[in-house]
Amino acid sequence: MAAKDSGRRKAVDASPAREATRAASVGQPPGPTAKPSLADRRATILNVATRRFAEFGFEATTVRQLADDVNILSGSLYHHFATKDEMLHEIVRDAVLQVKDNAIRIARAPLDAEHRLVAMILLDLGEMTRNQEVHAILSNERRFFRRREEFAYVVEAKRDAYHAWRAVLQDGMDTRLFKPDLDIYLTISTIVRMLNAAAEWYANEDASMAGAAAAYTLDQVTDFHLDFILNAVRAPARAAEPVPRQACEELAKFRA
Repeated sequence: MAAKDSGRRKAVDASPAREATRAASVGQPPGPTAKPSLADRRATILNVATRRFAEFGFEATTVRQLADDVNILSGSLYHHFATKDEMLHEIVRDAVLQVKDNAIRIARAPLDAEHRLVAMILLDLGEMTRNQEVHAILSNERRFFRRREEFAYVVEAKRDAYHAWRAVLQDGMDTRLFKPDLDIYLTISTIVRMLNAAAEWYANEDASMAGAAAAYTLDQVTDFHLDFILNAVRAPARAAEPVPRQACEELAKFRA
């Protein structure tokens, strides 16, 4: 839990100005300060934009707010990104395409439907937790992505991932591993929303829960959701079978 907790702490301010002030206070000359490279500044802007878009929404976030957050003039932001939309593309493109590619890869694996479903759950929960803010944007801004033609690749990638999940559930129904009367659309929608909510809760810990998230490891959260989902989709005669998590770990490893 130490790694998770440290991820929630704010980074210590180690800016050149603060280092110079600290050195002067002890009678030492300030050390040389390196000007951030363009790549470093772009990465800083994207990190700030990711946090703001996830918390407040893309359309509600202004260029002025982003510039203020990185302590530059609004006009200077355009030296790095032509538009706010360009930032959003940079933030979501790789994530949504890589999750889609991994979902298709797992769906095509030569294993039974239950093993593939477990691997897909492991993959998605792992990525939604590791990259929580980006996946929050992908979920929260889904109407925006549907409205904007230039973000059609996001909609198409999500559709392709949905079809991969659908193929796995349908195969499980056909082979009698899963209940024969599953509503596939509602099942997938519920699973994806459940995993998104779990990742958000685990990463950000709702204060109203009085620190409940700190009592759980990610493995415990993952095992709970695997058990919960399989109990919902398995054929009744298979309800007591163990969850094949260990056998699915290799297949579930994220591939960029």
